[in-house]
Amino acid sequence: MKKLAVLLMMMLLFTLAACGSGSTDTGAESGGSAGETGSEADSGETFTIKIGHVLDENYHYQDGANHFKELVEERSDGRINVDIHANSTLGNERDMLEGMQMGTVEMGIISSGPMAGFVPEFALLDLGYLFDSSEIAQEVLNGPIGDQLNEKMIDVGIRRLATIDAGFRNIYASKPIQTVEDLQGLKIRTLETPAHLELFQELGAAPTPMAYSELYTGLQQGVVDAAENVPEAFYSSQHFEVSKVYSETQHVYLTMMYLISEDFYNQLPADLQEIVAEAALEAAEYHNGVIAEVKADIYQSLEESGVEIVQVDDLTPFIEGAKASWVKIAEAVPNGDAMLADILEATGNTLE
Repeated sequence: MKKLAVLLMMMLLFTLAACGSGSTDTGAESGGSAGETGSEADSGETFTIKIGHVLDENYHYQDGANHFKELVEERSDGRINVDIHANSTLGNERDMLEGMQMGTVEMGIISSGPMAGFVPEFALLDLGYLFDSSEIAQEVLNGPIGDQLNEKMIDVGIRRLATIDAGFRNIYASKPIQTVEDLQGLKIRTLETPAHLELFQELGAAPTPMAYSELYTGLQQGVVDAAENVPEAFYSSQHFEVSKVYSETQHVYLTMMYLISEDFYNQLPADLQEIVAEAALEAAEYHNGVIAEVKADIYQSLEESGVEIVQVDDLTPFIEGAKASWVKIAEAVPNGDAMLADILEATGNTLE
């Protein structure tokens, strides 16, 4: 009740300020009341979308955001202005999600990991070896299970507009990782994501959460033996300078989404809602093309930099070892067992 009272007071103050200034460019606070969701546009009314991501302007998130900006601004005839904020200038991913709930951030390109703090079921998407391929992952994320998760997100004030195919995370270290035995006792930097921690514990490694900004030095000084990420992040972070072996363990699919504040989305007139939603889908498709090109170039650049790219011949022991972590995470998620069963049915996988 206290949070609701504060929110209502903030909304009242913003309304009074907007009326006093006469400005039509009011960002997340513009638009009609809850009873006027999707109404026709008022003449001269404009909106601003701040869209954020946590990486720098040279990362492919920026390419996707730029394409989204171009489409929205052109199709809205200037009624929507899109401001892109890279480098965590709107905060980390959790900060941006909270901002969407509060109405201070309109959009973000955000991963499933922090989303689990708002919709617990998202923790299941971070399970190790859950998806056998990017194609299967995208089918699940854009099918009935993805729709079910989106409804749960809407309930907490955040809407998914599109997903991108960011691919799989892999392990990099000073030695190849080709078998589960190679992981035994390995101090590997991971995200503070329960599914990731459980995965590496079950596989015999020693998962060690560490701030990303400290990882280069941590690898250089031997605080950790290894880390894991998609190839673009491995390259852009320059971690290849201190870890010369990149092993394609493909242990976790990176779920990335274009998300929008539900409150802001509902304030947009119906025609602008359609423009934003369609632009996000087209930007995601464009973004996927950029990722595919970037990956090909990065592998070549890594090899030219002296990095050994290791193919793992048989992932079966990794997959079998990961299944115990599926059960533990599902037990900790509301209705997790049922949703895991649905995901496994959709992917053709099994706990046995």
